[in-house]
Amino acid sequence: MTTLYYRPTHRVALSAVPQLTSWDSAGSPGQVKLGEFLDYAQAAAAPILAAIDGPLAVELNVGLRDELPLTSGGRDLDNYLFPLAKRLGPARIAAIFGGKVHGPSFLAVGHAQPEHVVSSPQFSTRIAGSYVRPEWKATLRERLLQIQHAVLAVGAIGITIGITTGPGRNWANIWKPLIDAFGPVLGENLERPLTEHYRRAYPEALGIPSR
Repeated sequence: MTTLYYRPTHRVALSAVPQLTSWDSAGSPGQVKLGEFLDYAQAAAAPILAAIDGPLAVELNVGLRDELPLTSGGRDLDNYLFPLAKRLGPARIAAIFGGKVHGPSFLAVGHAQPEHVVSSPQFSTRIAGSYVRPEWKATLRERLLQIQHAVLAVGAIGITIGITTGPGRNWANIWKPLIDAFGPVLGENLERPLTEHYRRAYPEALGIPSR
């Protein structure tokens, strides 16, 4: 059974704008902006991190300008969470939460507190092999198709993802291929199902790792 966790309650307001992960070359504007934000976020969280002994729960609330849509535009929430998780250390993070709103941004960090009552997942599967291989994503997508899950309606959604990995595995690296395979639930381009699903920006997405 995957363990789910409560959201952290100690919030720190962010004056810097959260940045999306960047695959550009080192020194590019995108990489520079991302590095500056991660330095800022890490410094903001440092006093809390130093006071906590044990696994962490982290939440990033991404505040967007009013004219920017929450559910379109390519600002996928996992691409905000992934670099933050890497910077703070996936080995120490038991749960990471994310949301997008029209308003201010904040970062919350606290000791990971397991929920005592957990509902059964709507879908659960176990996949062997490396997540970097195309077969990994294809297998997950095929299993989602087999349960004939209805595609979610257009608009804001919430999704909870529990990831259980073996010792030494970096759960954060699994985020991207996992969400790419969720076309049967999120909607997808059937001609290129694993590369062009309708990439929603999840306003209330949760990534919950467990070992």
